[in-house]
Amino acid sequence: MMAASRLSSSSHLLMLKYRCNYNRVCLTYLSQSISSGPGASSSLYSIITSPYEKLRSSLCSFNSSYCSHFSTTVETGEKQTNTHRTFSRQYNPTNAQKNTSRIHHNYINHRKNNHKQHRSTPFHSVRLINESAARETTQLFTKLHKESFQTNITYNQTPWRNRASLLAAEQALEFWAHRNNNQQRNNRQQNNRNDQSGQFERDAQTALELFTSLHHFHTQEVKLSNGVSVLTNGMYSHVIDALSKSPNMQHVREADRLLRQFISLYVVENSTSTDKKDSVQSMLHELGLPCHAYSDGDDQQTILQMPSSISWNYKDKHHFPNQIRITGVMRGQVRQKLPVEAESLLHLKIKLASSSQRNPFQPNEIGYATVIDGYSRICDGENAERILQLMKGRLGGDTTNGANVVAYNAAISAWARSASRAEGNISKSRSAAEKAEQLLREMWSLQRERNNDRITNQILPDVVSYSSVISAYASCLDRSFGLNRAEELLSELEGLAEKEFNESTHDLNQQQQNQPSKSRGGGRHLDGFQLNSTVYNALLQAYANAGVTSSAEDLLDRMISLHSRSLKEGGGGPFKNVRPNTRTFNVVLNTWAKRGTREAGAKANELLLKMEEMSAVYRDRISQPDIISYNTVLSAWSKSAGYGGQAPSDTKEIVGEEAAYKALELLDRIEGQSYRIKPDRISYSTTIAAFANAAQTCESGILMAQKADALISRMRDRMGVEPDDYSFNGVLLAWSRTSGGMSSARHCESILRSMRNPTNVSWSTVINAYTHAGGALEAAGLLKEMEDRARDSARHQSSNHAANTLSIVVYNNVIHAWSRNADPDASKYAEAILKRLESGSSTLNLPKPDVVSYRLVLNAIEYSKDPDKAERAKSVLDRFIASIPTVSDPNTINTQLKDNMQGAYNSVLAACAYTPSNAGDQARNNAARILVETLRDLNNSKDVTLGPNQESFSIFMQGCTHLFRPGSSDRALLMKSALQECCENGFLTEKIWDKFCNASSEEDVQSFLSGIEKGDGSFAALPCDWSRNVAP
Repeated sequence: MMAASRLSSSSHLLMLKYRCNYNRVCLTYLSQSISSGPGASSSLYSIITSPYEKLRSSLCSFNSSYCSHFSTTVETGEKQTNTHRTFSRQYNPTNAQKNTSRIHHNYINHRKNNHKQHRSTPFHSVRLINESAARETTQLFTKLHKESFQTNITYNQTPWRNRASLLAAEQALEFWAHRNNNQQRNNRQQNNRNDQSGQFERDAQTALELFTSLHHFHTQEVKLSNGVSVLTNGMYSHVIDALSKSPNMQHVREADRLLRQFISLYVVENSTSTDKKDSVQSMLHELGLPCHAYSDGDDQQTILQMPSSISWNYKDKHHFPNQIRITGVMRGQVRQKLPVEAESLLHLKIKLASSSQRNPFQPNEIGYATVIDGYSRICDGENAERILQLMKGRLGGDTTNGANVVAYNAAISAWARSASRAEGNISKSRSAAEKAEQLLREMWSLQRERNNDRITNQILPDVVSYSSVISAYASCLDRSFGLNRAEELLSELEGLAEKEFNESTHDLNQQQQNQPSKSRGGGRHLDGFQLNSTVYNALLQAYANAGVTSSAEDLLDRMISLHSRSLKEGGGGPFKNVRPNTRTFNVVLNTWAKRGTREAGAKANELLLKMEEMSAVYRDRISQPDIISYNTVLSAWSKSAGYGGQAPSDTKEIVGEEAAYKALELLDRIEGQSYRIKPDRISYSTTIAAFANAAQTCESGILMAQKADALISRMRDRMGVEPDDYSFNGVLLAWSRTSGGMSSARHCESILRSMRNPTNVSWSTVINAYTHAGGALEAAGLLKEMEDRARDSARHQSSNHAANTLSIVVYNNVIHAWSRNADPDASKYAEAILKRLESGSSTLNLPKPDVVSYRLVLNAIEYSKDPDKAERAKSVLDRFIASIPTVSDPNTINTQLKDNMQGAYNSVLAACAYTPSNAGDQARNNAARILVETLRDLNNSKDVTLGPNQESFSIFMQGCTHLFRPGSSDRALLMKSALQECCENGFLTEKIWDKFCNASSEEDVQSFLSGIEKGDGSFAALPCDWSRNVAP
């Protein structure tokens, strides 16, 4: 600070006392210098270089010209105080000196109180600058930074050489870093999380831009060797704090990089004068810290490289690289799910602590627990436990354990999350849950002492420990084992809670927690073993996932009973917090909705009434139904509406049309209490789905579709809710399921035309409606329209976004429509679509045909009357087999695919067996050849579980009868060999036996029955073993 060095020590102290007004003067004149040129900046330079007299006169001029009031804001983490000083009279330097001295004294006291009272919490900033001043300062430096690359800045336009301007810049960085620290916790919870997250990101970006400008000016001054140091330790600390809070991963990575620079600068600053440069550089290299290195080239490329030195204010060591700053960056990395980077900083602290006895880098419990929490967030139990073991060894000793309850709970949580994300590996999921319990038992074993059977363990588990282990078993993929173990642990926790309450050890544990220096067991939950609804909700969610509704309801009743018992005891006791809340009821409601049985709607509605009754009794909102509750019950009614038939009189089942009307009644109730909650799109869409399901099961399907249709208008007119795709698709589904034929299908199409952006499901539903109505031509026309729309959309987009809106389901529906159509060429149209899907298109991103596509085309060919249908069916079968991915072990093919392959072979056999009689000799001979070859291929399949079944043999018998001349030796030989194989495989049915007897001579039948006792030729007299595998 060349200009500032001319000031005497007394005037410098006075300048600091007046820094609030002084900064405003500087900012005012600096802004004028930018807009008015060098002439205006000379006035500023005279203020900077002048002693107290010019500063006083400038302040007088500033206050009188603007007729403003002097406002100083002192902000802390708990409250905000505004002190207004109105200058309505001539400026009096004596009074102003008294006022500013008092302000400066209060500022110092607040700093001391923050250090004393908030050592365990992040720094609560005390600022003498507001947002407008911070933004003005930021804009000033960033604007000069941008202009410095285009024009040469004169000597008078150098605010970075001004001590007050730099102080304003540092305070601006402090504002962007700690603005949100001054909000009350409750206010922050009420704010939208996305808005708060966006605020952190915007503040971090602003701080980074300001720091980048300051870094640029610092670099230029170093290169000019002017002896001016722009950057300070406060600037580094504030920008690191701001970046570490940002939800942007790039900001967090930049915070890590700047933090390492900051630590390197600190190590260099604190190295003794006798240390050689090479030894310091070697030490930094061993620690993995960056060294000073400016590279040649454009300044923009080296703008944030580590400077050779910065200014250090040793009176404010809070803004040095310390535990709070490093832990803040580690927490930012953990929030971004970067535990490896957080662990790297932890090891850096360990290395720094071992390199010197006097440094602020000694790792503490918070650092270890932060890394463990980071691995917990990515479900990595192994690494979380590894850090726990490292913590136990470094913070403890040979006879003590260095970990605490928080670290153990974080490691348990990591294993619990690993159990729920084992990617289908049941053994891995179970192992993770068991390891979570092992850590819980380890907490019990550490330093355990018993005095008259009273618990005095310092590292004592708490409700969080047990809750995590219960959650691990509840989410275990081995459901029967996991649920049983979770129930046992919950019973154990209930016993511990009651015992702890009776022994009154809760207060004792609180006292022990307040002495972390004597015991590493700090961090235990204040409630101890006292249960709450969260513990039960984890097990209830497991019951919901498993569909065990009875257990879920039993556990809910148990919670209600425990809470009632607590009320009888005066509202206290170990179970005072075990009251079912809204989430508890919603989980049980969701259990019934997901199960979707006939009684689901009635059961869920009964539970909703209990929920409303409990809320009315307690007169609070803890268990009050919310919109999720009502929508879940609507979903349960929707599932029940899909069941047809009459419900038994001795049950509470309400199904079909009646269930749909119950859903409508509930929707009326929700609309009636719109002062509290309002129905949303999900409410209306779920009610529409109820009528759509009822339309499929009841006789008055058209009436159900009309009811669903009316709800669309009701959404708009009554509640002002705009229908979405799900709402319209529900109405389309309702009309497609009616028996209205082509009229219903055309009404579906009219609704489709009224939609703004119909989805793939919308088009497919309308095509399906035409399919069931027999409108194959209309379905094909809609498919062509879909392709045209997709092609137009692809022209306006890049190749990477080429219309991927065409689904194989839509094509399968059109193929199905042709397979049901009576047109003589229907099978050819179906096969043409299949060939298009196989070959693809240069202008469309067509889907690949699936198993259903091939099966539908084979069915269409099977029922056609084409003379060459046997050859066409065999060609489609060969392409189907070729499309199946090759596997090393054919026995690993799933059962559904095997069933479809079996059906495909049978379709080819049927196409051969039912070749028209007028097809010609060549066509019939080809059909006979393909018939024999297909059965042989089915027998010779590499998959031992795939082979001819009773339907295959029946069709083959029919084909032999139809394609071979009666009495021919080929016919007799083929039928006899096929029947013999059929009996050996245990697939003989009465129908197959009758076909053989009717097509064979008496001699052939008796020859086949030779050796069978009491063989009178009837099917009943045949061995039962021949029919052992016949499906019922």
